[in-house]
Amino acid sequence: MTVPAPARPASPLPGVEVTPTWRLSRLAVRLAVFGALALVAGIVAARPEPVLVAAPCLVALVVALRRPRPETIRVEAALSEPRSFEDEDVEVHVVVRAEEVLGEIGLDLALPRTFEVDGERACREFEVRSVSHTWTVRARRWGRWRAGPLRLRVRSRGWGYVGTATLSLAELTVFPPPSAAREVAVPPALLARMGSHVARRPGPGVEFAGIRTYAPGDPVRRVNWPVSTRRGELYVNEYAAERAADVVAVVDTTVDLGPFGRSSLDLAVRGAATVVQAYLRYADRVGVVTLGGALRWLAPDVGTRQYYRIVETLLASRVDESYLEPELAHFPPQALPPGALAFVFTPLVDARAAEAVRDLRERGHPVIVVDVLSTEPDASPRDPDSELALRVWRLEREVLLHGLAEMGVTVLAWDEEVGIALDRVRLEPLLGGTR
Repeated sequence: MTVPAPARPASPLPGVEVTPTWRLSRLAVRLAVFGALALVAGIVAARPEPVLVAAPCLVALVVALRRPRPETIRVEAALSEPRSFEDEDVEVHVVVRAEEVLGEIGLDLALPRTFEVDGERACREFEVRSVSHTWTVRARRWGRWRAGPLRLRVRSRGWGYVGTATLSLAELTVFPPPSAAREVAVPPALLARMGSHVARRPGPGVEFAGIRTYAPGDPVRRVNWPVSTRRGELYVNEYAAERAADVVAVVDTTVDLGPFGRSSLDLAVRGAATVVQAYLRYADRVGVVTLGGALRWLAPDVGTRQYYRIVETLLASRVDESYLEPELAHFPPQALPPGALAFVFTPLVDARAAEAVRDLRERGHPVIVVDVLSTEPDASPRDPDSELALRVWRLEREVLLHGLAEMGVTVLAWDEEVGIALDRVRLEPLLGGTR
């Protein structure tokens, strides 16, 4: 199974007719004020010099105000890709067309802190009828974002009027980047369905499992002739069956702790995407559950399409402030099939998440907890009480992790370099040995 990659069609925003909000420019206001003051001064003083100074200003003002200005301006915007992964380049292409030649057309792309842009965010063209500009932006965080708004600023010829307008751009869906995982943890309970995991029982497969005496109906190609020749009777090779597994990624959305882009929810979503992609590559059925006040789940399924369905579900996960207990016993059976391997991504700071992990284990699910907490509470070196509180907090976490380990739960810390080391998880005793 190839690594899933989003489609790359263009995402055009249909051209829209924008009606700018016109007002007098600063230049026009200054010409009017200066010309009026000079004219009044000439009349009061009964001298021609101030009037001669005011005349060019007033003439320039009249000429500037009589210049035509379009009632509407056509703006076309498009994204080079409607979907991307984090830190991938996406082009924002904007074309502005006016019926009349304008003194200035300016574009300013206002970006939230989620985006980075190459070069300047603003561009200006003078004495033109149309402007085309392309920005290259990158989203640093998964989610659904808009690279905008786009602020349009135009001036009429002669700079007598200034028009402004603001537009919203098309939505960009940013997927969390899954890290490469060549090996996965094999759950002890496999499905009675063909897959890529080596089971403990014999069956059709390619991995050698042992030899036994020949039985009627065994295919001739499995006869082990060297052993049969030595022992004087027929022996056949046995191979391990290859079966599929059910895997469910559980994401704790009750809290979100840590810096922007590296918070516990960010790491949890990226880790879940890694697990989903890795097991789908092995033709396993994979599902997702968001653990929070609002129940969101997707039943396990196979295929590349399932990857995008799961990612779309993860994109909707945000901190859900609720006092509802997330009891897994109330989940539909389709969300957690019997014996499914559960990956729980949680910072383990909410008691409800720890209880959910215990409940999963008591229901017979093999559970792997990925600790996505990347920060600790702040402690002031000058405050002995804060340092003592930090030590107590660390001890409480050690007790919690030890209790989970006693229940047979595998707990992994998030690795800043590789994320989740699934090849190491495969060696845990809970998972029934190695392949």
